[in-house]
Amino acid sequence: MKRENPLTQTYTSALESYADNEARKKALENFKTRGLPHTKMEDWLYTKLSDVLPEKLLKVSTKPNIKDIKTPGKYKLYFSNGQILEDKSSLPEGVILNVSTLKSETANDDQSDIFAMMNGVLNDVTVTLTIKKDFVLDSPLSIVHYSDFTGEFSAPRVHVVAENFSKAEIVEIFIGEDQKSYNVTAVSNFILKDGAKVLHAKVQDEGNEAFHVSSVNADVHRDANFHSFTFTTGAKKSRNEIKVRLRETGAYTSVDGLYALNDKQHTDNNSLITHIKEHTDSSQLFKGVLDDSSRGVFTGKVLVCRDAQKVNSEQLNKNLLLTKKSHADTRPQLEVYADDVKCAHGATVGQMNEEEAFYLQSRGLSKERAQKLLIHAFCSEALLKIENDEVREFCSETLFKSFEEESFSHVDDRSAKKS
Repeated sequence: MKRENPLTQTYTSALESYADNEARKKALENFKTRGLPHTKMEDWLYTKLSDVLPEKLLKVSTKPNIKDIKTPGKYKLYFSNGQILEDKSSLPEGVILNVSTLKSETANDDQSDIFAMMNGVLNDVTVTLTIKKDFVLDSPLSIVHYSDFTGEFSAPRVHVVAENFSKAEIVEIFIGEDQKSYNVTAVSNFILKDGAKVLHAKVQDEGNEAFHVSSVNADVHRDANFHSFTFTTGAKKSRNEIKVRLRETGAYTSVDGLYALNDKQHTDNNSLITHIKEHTDSSQLFKGVLDDSSRGVFTGKVLVCRDAQKVNSEQLNKNLLLTKKSHADTRPQLEVYADDVKCAHGATVGQMNEEEAFYLQSRGLSKERAQKLLIHAFCSEALLKIENDEVREFCSETLFKSFEEESFSHVDDRSAKKS
């Protein structure tokens, strides 16, 4: 007998009322195939949603609102409560904006991605950004998603098409009000044509009672480079789905991330990198630093198809536990069907290295200062994967304000109690 999440029927009935065109109906049928996640599903083994999913599924009805939010770069695209605010946005001439309803033939979602299918039903408009051939963005483009509603679901969807030999740095920032239990299911899809290079940095700094789930899908063509960085420090519970398909020779991707959590926060990172053709390369580094009773989950899979010879791939997940109550689950995976490849993976879970702390203390630093430096250095290794200086600095500032400032005070408190 198929096990279902108790809310599946309720959510299915609600989604049926929104499925009013072919694309939404197709997304609904895919949603019905799997139903809402539960912990008997292999991909959701460590993440239950009973404490965050509302009993009723309602599409956000709260009017858009905007506040001044610091962003990197001089170009902006604003969303508020799932709706695009074109009058607040500014784009360069080399980037074409199109706002339309979702079309199944242009979406490159993973059809088995439950919440991407929910987004496909709930989404009002798809925002497509086309980066013209040979155009090089001279400054990062920030896409801001701001939320200040309660109980409902917003479903923003952004598609990016990078034409031949174009180059861009795109930062998606998800931020909202604390103490509001809102829900965000977001989709960001990328198509990189021959020779294109795109950095996509996702910064999730949602309110402390929010539920956030997002899907990033990328198709990377000949000699194109897709750099993905997922930074998670907000929300009560969150899930990041990242699917990258290296479709032609010379395609490369780096899929990196950092999750820095405290209190009872929970994040689940699930990535799949598929090498479809020969001479494609990938690398992955995800790091987690976990304080208080927080929990971080990483499931990363590299799939090398039968025709994908001469592939290089490396994958690493490292977790730093700052307390005995924090917890990390890690599952790096390789599935290889070609015989001429170089693939490696690994994972570590550990606490603060006392020898390193002692070495720093022997050089005149206090114990508290030594521990803070080790925490920052652990996080910085992941942030250095971001090649753009402005984007990396923005992520570093967010890390301090949203995580390090509070966790460093915990270091001082614990040291004071021990003394």
